[in-house]
Amino acid sequence: MRCIKIPLVQTGQIHKLTSDYISGNEALKPLYAYKPTLDGIAKAIEHRKNFPVNRTMLVDSLKSQYQKTYPCFFENDDNILVSNNISSLSNENTFTVTTGHQLNIFTGPLYYIYKIVSVINYAKILKKSFPLYDFVPVYWMATEDHDLEEINHFHIWGKTYTWDAEKEGAVGLMNPASLSAITDEIAGKMGNSPYAESLIELFRKAYSDQKTLAEATRYIVNELFKSDGLIVIDGDDSELKKALVPVIENDIFEIVNFKAINNTLSSLEKNYKIPVTPREINVFYLGEKSRSRIVNEDGKYKVMDTSKSWNEEELRNEIKTNPENFSPNVVLRPMYQELILPNLAYIGGNSEIAYWLELKNAFLKEDIFFPQLLVRDSALFVGLKINTYLELFKLKPDDLFLSLPDLQFKFYDVNMLEHASEKDTALILEQYETLRNDLQGLPGDLVGNIVKQMNLQIKEVRKWKNDIHNRQLELQEKNIAKLDKIYQAFYPEGELQERYDNFIPYYLQYGPKWLEMLKEEFNVLESACHIFVEEESNETM
Repeated sequence: MRCIKIPLVQTGQIHKLTSDYISGNEALKPLYAYKPTLDGIAKAIEHRKNFPVNRTMLVDSLKSQYQKTYPCFFENDDNILVSNNISSLSNENTFTVTTGHQLNIFTGPLYYIYKIVSVINYAKILKKSFPLYDFVPVYWMATEDHDLEEINHFHIWGKTYTWDAEKEGAVGLMNPASLSAITDEIAGKMGNSPYAESLIELFRKAYSDQKTLAEATRYIVNELFKSDGLIVIDGDDSELKKALVPVIENDIFEIVNFKAINNTLSSLEKNYKIPVTPREINVFYLGEKSRSRIVNEDGKYKVMDTSKSWNEEELRNEIKTNPENFSPNVVLRPMYQELILPNLAYIGGNSEIAYWLELKNAFLKEDIFFPQLLVRDSALFVGLKINTYLELFKLKPDDLFLSLPDLQFKFYDVNMLEHASEKDTALILEQYETLRNDLQGLPGDLVGNIVKQMNLQIKEVRKWKNDIHNRQLELQEKNIAKLDKIYQAFYPEGELQERYDNFIPYYLQYGPKWLEMLKEEFNVLESACHIFVEEESNETM
């Protein structure tokens, strides 16, 4: 495949705040600690040393987590790179680079995979640039999320597959056994791909053999990326949560984060749409089958939609005694990450980076390390048939980032479909504008009358021009229909391809080489979208 790279800021697909951050807008300097460059990470390495973490607890917790998923994980040579990376976290010269995501079934949209490959590649880039240190890629599973509707479906072959399961609080604890029915259904549609059997085995072992969705997700991600040493971490851990206790207390009793973040938002909201708004209390309470907000009502701390409540003393005791029952929301989760990992950088989607840029002031208040922020790699796949049509229409793959009307106009323009009469009407409109300027100096009542009549005529001429243009488009009806169909393939249901399509069809066609292709091209320091263009039939890459 041929790979075309275009700057993310030119795709029109990213948050304005993130775009300005990538572009180096000077006004945003107070919102981040390190530039998204190698010079920036060099400074982060030195500063991170001043923020130690409990490495022994981290390593022990990770070993315990992996042994739940794989009872013999550390005795299996297939897992040696992951095992070595976990052990290396005991070393003060080992750091992590992290991405995070929800537990989408069957990996959900393509960008789930892109995030993970982005963090794997960045760890490799850093090792090459700073050989005296070791860098471990980490995927943080959002196991405590309770928004089942966001992760219970995926799209392949023009169909949406949905997990019909009852909502039971934190999704990571849900039993995935019923997903076997979906595995069986998609197995019958995979055809004769040489990679179908291994893919189905992967999902069957994950969803049939594992007891929770968190363990199933770790299994899938590990099997796909164990050769890269990727560590998968679950923050829903009683030992790890102990590090979060002071932050939870400050958030609930001093509303530190609400105040700090709102100070930042007051300056941001003048120029940007705010991605995340903090609550006075940014902590949930985890019940057996619930994850509910904690609110302060007249000095009484209550768990919404339950009868549970405490006074301040009782709640402080509960936090210290059972920290595992408290779950950080989107504002506090980044702090939790930086408290338990020796982390240097966070790689996220453009909306994630936008809300991370709100948080630095809160990190400072809590005296927590604020990492380098990088936008994950983006990708678009253009198949052979579609590429052939684009060439026939004299369009380029990166034109697919235009709006549909603009894409149609470009097709019209580059193929010189403009009728001679359209040019004539354009000239008439230009003459009207010349006349408007030349009327200066004439009596006001005369100018007013002429301009009034002229505006009516301009309106009519513009209508002629549009009618002629639309008629020319009608003559290209078949080609325009094909163009529209191509566009819909890249924006299914109005979503960008990477936010809708699943990786399964690509893996069935190319197998592990598809992942290797991503690894060959992705580099978060470039802030680029990669357009992969198939140029030969049955390409094997």
